[in-house]
Amino acid sequence: MSRYHIPIAFLPEQAGVVFDNATSSPYEASLSTYSFTHRVGSASNRALLVSVAIFAAGSVSSITYNGVALSFVRADSNGVYRTEWWQLVAPATGSNTVQVDLSTSLTSIAEALSYSNVDQISPVDASGGANGVGGTASASATTITVKDRVLAVIATATTTALIDGTSQVRRALASGALGSAISTDKGDIDTAGAVSSSWTGLGGLDSWAVTTIALRPVAPTITVTDPPFTLAIVCGRPSNHWITSIVNQ
Repeated sequence: MSRYHIPIAFLPEQAGVVFDNATSSPYEASLSTYSFTHRVGSASNRALLVSVAIFAAGSVSSITYNGVALSFVRADSNGVYRTEWWQLVAPATGSNTVQVDLSTSLTSIAEALSYSNVDQISPVDASGGANGVGGTASASATTITVKDRVLAVIATATTTALIDGTSQVRRALASGALGSAISTDKGDIDTAGAVSSSWTGLGGLDSWAVTTIALRPVAPTITVTDPPFTLAIVCGRPSNHWITSIVNQ
């Protein structure tokens, strides 16, 4: 009889990115800097995403949360309409100040969204963007990792009720004289590939810009364990019959 200790590897199912909280600034008219408060929960592997919708010529210069700088991810423009995403991993928990600094005095809206179970090394898996006039506003990001969560923001001249696309969850909305900003997410995305975010209900002549990003979840940890049993293989008669059994130690 031969006995073998065989280690067993356990790979847990991939868990998705978990939504925490969302906060929108007011419609900020003709300002070069402004701030608002956002609360981040205490779950592990946190990330803060801030979208900015701009309704005049200009861009975001910097964003901080609790005094810590966020990193720029992506922007898309259509004339004076512009959308941007910024990100910060491991943001401080609790209620803290989001400060937005702009390239000049202009009109904008910022929306902060926090999540947990986000990869802390490469939180953004993919991004995409588009712009247009009227019709359906849509952009897609091609995800790489299973269980991504896809975020999108729109800036548009439309101030009436916009309709979010299928499976999108509206997380923040603000509007004013020059237009509207909406931030949504959708997930978990079970199959990697192109994921579209869209809105309908736009005015026929209303310009829009959309930026979308995919958040990557924390990869599952492979656990290797030495099981509390021995595999015993007993050679039978010359007919090459084999008997296998698990023998508890």
